[in-house]
Amino acid sequence: MFQKLKISSAKKYIENSIYDHRPKAVRQIDKLGVIIDEKVLNKIAYDQLKKAFSSLGKKVEMILFSDKAEEGELSFKQSDLGWKGVFKPETAAAKFQQEQFDVLVNYFETPQPELILLGVSTSAKIKVGFSQQDKKLNDLQINVSATEVDLFIKELKKYLAIINQ
Repeated sequence: MFQKLKISSAKKYIENSIYDHRPKAVRQIDKLGVIIDEKVLNKIAYDQLKKAFSSLGKKVEMILFSDKAEEGELSFKQSDLGWKGVFKPETAAAKFQQEQFDVLVNYFETPQPELILLGVSTSAKIKVGFSQQDKKLNDLQINVSATEVDLFIKELKKYLAIINQ
């Protein structure tokens, strides 16, 4: 019951803050943030994702939404969500939110309140995701499957180059 109330308050927070983001040009990607759903990892390997995203930026931070804690990886779970649409202060999600990214990649296909909340509340110059997600969540949407990592990276590089001309 409490979890439903937390999710409800998270949805209200998302609705109120989704329009606050204004995209900015990114000349060079120094810091890249990636939010990943573990359901995507059932189809592809985490190391494959990490290697692919490392080609984009100097510093890459990836956080995984998972029911169980992943050893050695930055991860968060449903119980990390607190009241009023914020994550509990001591969680990895709260620390990830405090970072400033040049590009934030929402690498999940199935929208869940915790994933959307982290994507909305994390500061980035430009936010990128899949076309299956809510259109208001991302500044740039790429129409590929989550399993097509190389194609996603190729398209992302292409569109960032176009935007920065």
